[in-house]
Amino acid sequence: MKKNKINVDLLLKNERSTIDRLDAIIINALIERFSVTNRIGLIKAENNIEPHDREREQEQVKTLEKLIENSDLDKEFIVNLMKLITTESKKKHEQIKKEIGE
Repeated sequence: MKKNKINVDLLLKNERSTIDRLDAIIINALIERFSVTNRIGLIKAENNIEPHDREREQEQVKTLEKLIENSDLDKEFIVNLMKLITTESKKKHEQIKKEIGE
């Protein structure tokens, strides 16, 4: 039996409202994350530590894989998403390093 259009519209509206709330949480988490990584970049630059930490990145991938192992999330998607985020962090670390070096 097909649900009537009003019920379907209400269901979609409620689910989309949840998505909007979750999107805001994700964005706010990214804002906080990049604030922390900027501080890390500053610490690294002030102490002449390389911006890239491959070992840390590999540990993080393993941690994320464990977090998603019992979920429907695609491992490759999550790894690529985190690579995108860490690449942006590394760019900022390089920028901070250049600014400190001036």
